Amino acid sequence: MATAMTMPWETTDELTAALFHVRMRGAFYCWTESSGGGAVEMPRIDHTLSFHIVDTGTAYLEVDGADPVRLDPGTLALVPRGLGHRISARPGGALLGRADQLPQTMIGDSFSVLRIGPAGVDPDLRLLCGVVAFDSPAVEGMLEVLPPIVTVDSLEYPVARALLPLLRDEMDTPRPGGSAVATRLADLLVVETVRAWIAREEATTSGWLAAARDPQLGRVIAAVQRAPGLAWSLGSLAAAARMSRTSFAVRFTAVVGVAPMTFVGQWRMRVGRGMLLRGDTVGAVASALGYGSEAAFSRAFQRITGETPGSVRRSARGGAGAL
Repeated sequence: MATAMTMPWETTDELTAALFHVRMRGAFYCWTESSGGGAVEMPRIDHTLSFHIVDTGTAYLEVDGADPVRLDPGTLALVPRGLGHRISARPGGALLGRADQLPQTMIGDSFSVLRIGPAGVDPDLRLLCGVVAFDSPAVEGMLEVLPPIVTVDSLEYPVARALLPLLRDEMDTPRPGGSAVATRLADLLVVETVRAWIAREEATTSGWLAAARDPQLGRVIAAVQRAPGLAWSLGSLAAAARMSRTSFAVRFTAVVGVAPMTFVGQWRMRVGRGMLLRGDTVGAVASALGYGSEAAFSRAFQRITGETPGSVRRSARGGAGAL
């Protein structure tokens, strides 16, 4: 019997398969140059990832309820789940205001330059800051297991190490097309930071990442991602993992932290939210995700996410659902 041909670009690595379609839905970057010890507040923005990459000087990142984290040159810091936080040149610095409300120079639709301190004084801190939204339920699942602050030393990763000086050059020597180049370099830096964190978490034994790496559970993660609208049952999920129903249910729950069918529901809602933000109708989303009616999907969506499908669509039209 003939077997299906595997194309060269198709991966058998379940974690790679789960993250293959990662795309940014929106991003805004700010190149910040500061002299003095003032602090800038980054507001809470749900369903986003904030980040800071220090070029020169030393910064301190503060999230409520946690000790300040020192960021030295080359350090890349992620703040997941839209958590509000503060960034400053010294711990407990005087708050100067919210980053999005301070005067800054726009050099493109999604890139600005913020200069803090007396005019003519060389900055003692330079860093790239930004906020990103991902068009991917895989990343949503990954962000849920991140701690409030994640730091990565870019000096350990050649691509990230090379990108920061290139971005600095674009800021120091403006040239035609500089905003487009700066934005693309910043995009790459964000992706490299996420990749570096994944590589560093090889020993993770629980959560979504651990399941995606598992030879048996990873097949289930990838299968649900590929076809969230299938009529999944505990039996069909166990069959995908090539395990008995009981063994699969116990192991999946222990590793992921939720029961298999709970995971399926959560994944469907992540996918559904992304479709709604892109402008798909509630009916189209309900049909794509295997629900028999808009009402059934809407009830499930509100129960799992705490939002209504209509409010998500309205936020997208009003600009609040995208960056």
